Amino acid sequence: MLSGRRLKIVSIKNKNNDIDNINAASLSKKQSAFLKQSGLKPKNNDYYIKAFTHSSFLNEHQDKTIISNERLEFFGDAILEFIISEYLYENFNEFSEGDLTSWRSQLIRGNTLSAIAQEIGLGECLFLGKGEEKNNGRNNISILEGAMESLIAAVYLDLGMEIAKKFVINALADEIKNLTDNEVIIDAKGELQKIFQLENLMPEYILKSTNGPEHSPNYRVGLILPNGLSVEATAGTIQKAEKLVAMQALELIKEN
Repeated sequence: MLSGRRLKIVSIKNKNNDIDNINAASLSKKQSAFLKQSGLKPKNNDYYIKAFTHSSFLNEHQDKTIISNERLEFFGDAILEFIISEYLYENFNEFSEGDLTSWRSQLIRGNTLSAIAQEIGLGECLFLGKGEEKNNGRNNISILEGAMESLIAAVYLDLGMEIAKKFVINALADEIKNLTDNEVIIDAKGELQKIFQLENLMPEYILKSTNGPEHSPNYRVGLILPNGLSVEATAGTIQKAEKLVAMQALELIKEN
């Protein structure tokens, strides 16, 4: 719950923010346009004012009614981790805990969040102290990461979890696609299973052979398709070999 206290009007000169004063009851034109472009319709502006306020601004404005985004950043970090964890768990159900943990860490790391914040123009909406302004704080990785996490918390508190999920997944859509493309993370086995089920069958992956030294074996896995054709693939783990087989099977089915 917010305290209900209104921020004292503080006169500032800030061309980047395009705002003459800060007031918890209203957002600047630039901030409002940013939220609208992000698909957000605020109910309570106070959350977003806080999310846009960096601690450096408070250091230069000794007003206890102005609150920085640090607490929101703390909360937003946890919300972001939950949303990404749930998304990966529900959409990549055949992959191991280790795989999901690795992908999550890549998606929520500081460099990723700051790049997204920069891309969507979040930095231009921030209230910064003069020192950070001079030091190019609007492009500072740490500041942008914190602002992104704070904004996620603000969206959650103001509009609820479903809107927060939509905002996060949309913001990270390109990163998720790049990650899945680079790692060849497609749910080939799941798609193949759907095709088998149309024939009231289930795919049966058969370990054909194991070759190579004990510390670095190669596994050859085979699979027979409903039409009688067979595919095989070799990889360093059985799981990867099964994925390759499934991908080859899908390609073969498409060709026929």
